[in-house]
Amino acid sequence: MKNLRDFVLAGLLLAIGVVLHYITPSTGTVVKPDFLLPMLFLCLLCFDDVKVGFVAGLAGGVLSGITTNVPGGFLPNLIDKIITTAVLIPLIYALKRFVNMYVISIVVSIVGTLISGLVFLGVGTAMKVLTAETSAVAFLTAVLPAIAVNVLLVALLFGVLKQTGRLYQRVTRKVSS
Repeated sequence: MKNLRDFVLAGLLLAIGVVLHYITPSTGTVVKPDFLLPMLFLCLLCFDDVKVGFVAGLAGGVLSGITTNVPGGFLPNLIDKIITTAVLIPLIYALKRFVNMYVISIVVSIVGTLISGLVFLGVGTAMKVLTAETSAVAFLTAVLPAIAVNVLLVALLFGVLKQTGRLYQRVTRKVSS
C-alpha cells in the first residue's frame, strides 16, 4: 500500500509541476525555466523507492516535453529528465549517510537544475533544435534563474512535505492501534 501511496503522491507533485511549467513565461528566448524540475527533485528526495524515482523521471520528461515551447523540444526534455534522474538517485543515496536531508535538498536542486539545463541545451543543439547562440543565451536567461528559484521552491516544499509525512505517520499509527 505504501508503494501505491508514493506513486500517487509523485503523480500529484508532477501534476503541480506541469502547471508551473506550462504557466511559466518565456525569458526572451524559446527556452524558459523548467519548474517541473523542483517537483521531480521532491519526488526523488521524499521516496526511497528507486522505481518511484525512475518512473517520476520518465513521466517528468514526457510531461515537460509535452508542455515545452521549444519546437522539437520533446526529445531533449525526455533525455534530460532521464539523465538527471539517473545522476541524482545515486547522489542522494551516497550523501544520505553523511549529510542532513535539508542540505541534500539544496545540493540536489543546484546540481539537478544545472545537469538538466546543460543536457537539454546540449541535446537541443546536437539535434539542431537550438543554435549554439540560442543555447548560450538560454543558459543565462533560463537555467541560471531556474537554479535560484528551484533551490527556494525545493527548500520550502521539502520541509513542508517532511512535516506532512510525519503527521501522516502519526495519524495512521493511532488509527491502526
